[in-house]
Amino acid sequence: MTNKAFRFGVVTAGHATRSSWITLGQRVEELGYSSLLVPDVLGTPLATLTAVAVAATATTKLRVGSFVCVNDYRHPALLAREIATLDLLSDGRVELGLGAGNWQHEYQQLGIPFDKAGVRVSRFADGLSIIKAFLSSETVNFSGEYYTTTELRPVPKPVQQPHPPMSVACTQASTVEFAAEHGLGVLGFGISEANSNEYVRTYREKIRTAKPIGKFVNNRFAVLRMALCSPNDREALDLQGANVKMYSRQTRDLFAPWIDGKPPTSYKTIIDNFVRNFAQLDEVKIEDVVKAGGACIGDPARCIDSLQFLEDAGVDEVMLFMQLYTTPHDQIMRSIDLFANKVLPKIRSSSASRERNL
Repeated sequence: MTNKAFRFGVVTAGHATRSSWITLGQRVEELGYSSLLVPDVLGTPLATLTAVAVAATATTKLRVGSFVCVNDYRHPALLAREIATLDLLSDGRVELGLGAGNWQHEYQQLGIPFDKAGVRVSRFADGLSIIKAFLSSETVNFSGEYYTTTELRPVPKPVQQPHPPMSVACTQASTVEFAAEHGLGVLGFGISEANSNEYVRTYREKIRTAKPIGKFVNNRFAVLRMALCSPNDREALDLQGANVKMYSRQTRDLFAPWIDGKPPTSYKTIIDNFVRNFAQLDEVKIEDVVKAGGACIGDPARCIDSLQFLEDAGVDEVMLFMQLYTTPHDQIMRSIDLFANKVLPKIRSSSASRERNL
């Protein structure tokens, strides 16, 4: 187990006004969160890179980035140039989250072919090589199966050297292994308490022999948690419970072609688990979902228990996702305050105590 400090960040799709977005970013920084990440999906209030840039401008220490930039939505060299610019203008505060892409409906909306998972992952690996080269080389020359760059001069240069830390979206064992083997950090999505121990162990073991695609090994395991902290359990569950189930239904719609048809081999396990859990969705109480580790929702004591489990499993960072559908903005802001003041200090003190005993 590593002795890095346990970190907390906020994942948010943004808010529809400039003032509310800036206020959120500044409050997250003031309360001591490590990072603010924005999803790269269609239909959210704000576009990813522009929102990240404004958040960086409104803060001074908060790390900012993506959860996660989809490789197929942009040429990797152009994405790398945007990231280098963000890192320069934020004085070196960018976290680069990347993914191969798996939302088929967005590919259809954009008119982009939704290739088989193996093809998308291979193209993603090519894209990672170009991004690394752009961020850390004097000239980018690359000839792969999917991309070619010739005598490309990479400007500007990022402040973080040799380049900003890179992490990839992981939803199952195979993608966790991909991250470890390539020396990349994990941004875990859909990784429950039940399998976090196993995934962290696999990651730590395989990253020891990593052949980093970047200039260094980014040994960090982060997970996303749907969350909301309120003064009492009942209020939190009433506010966020229906949203968690709505999120599951939307995820079911997104994966419908694989659920109703035949999923790619690499996604069979996660689809089988999802189908089994979804079949019980209307029967299972949100209280049981929370108790099973499917979300971090409740009063401070319950949230401490949920996050403590992840810290004990060896997770390095938890990204709290509180902005779900009908969650009122004022309740999100209150939750951010409660997590910071009533929950996170308890987890941090446990982590610090353990580190002193290593």
